[in-house]
Amino acid sequence: MTTSPNHESAPRLRTTAAEIGLDTVRDVVDDFYNRVQRHPALSVPFSIVDDWNEHKAHLTHFWWVALGGAAYRDKPYNVAVKHMEAGFTPELLIDWLTLFHETLSDHLAPEQAMQWFARAQNIGRSLNMMHQHFLSGERRIA
Repeated sequence: MTTSPNHESAPRLRTTAAEIGLDTVRDVVDDFYNRVQRHPALSVPFSIVDDWNEHKAHLTHFWWVALGGAAYRDKPYNVAVKHMEAGFTPELLIDWLTLFHETLSDHLAPEQAMQWFARAQNIGRSLNMMHQHFLSGERRIA
């Protein structure tokens, strides 16, 4: 019997969220987006954020759930569209991942940072694929 990768990863994600904890996820997100606002390249696409406190709360929830925590907000995510509207590019994603890795390393034990960063890299690959799809002429992002 073959077990699907999603089936195997779900318990690990729940463990990751539990190990890191919601308060630490909140601290990482807060610090990271403070750094983004000061970053010479990343601050440009993020200048569209009107309410940083809400943005940080929204992304705290996003990462909590992405790491396997239980949802506690009922606000939809439209990741691909938001990133396209902001003018996010694969080049900016490299800067984003570099800064995110630095922030994770400042807040977490190496194993926890590695687990969270792996998740961020997977999301980044998906965003890059959506970006390429968008640029190839198919303008509709589902």
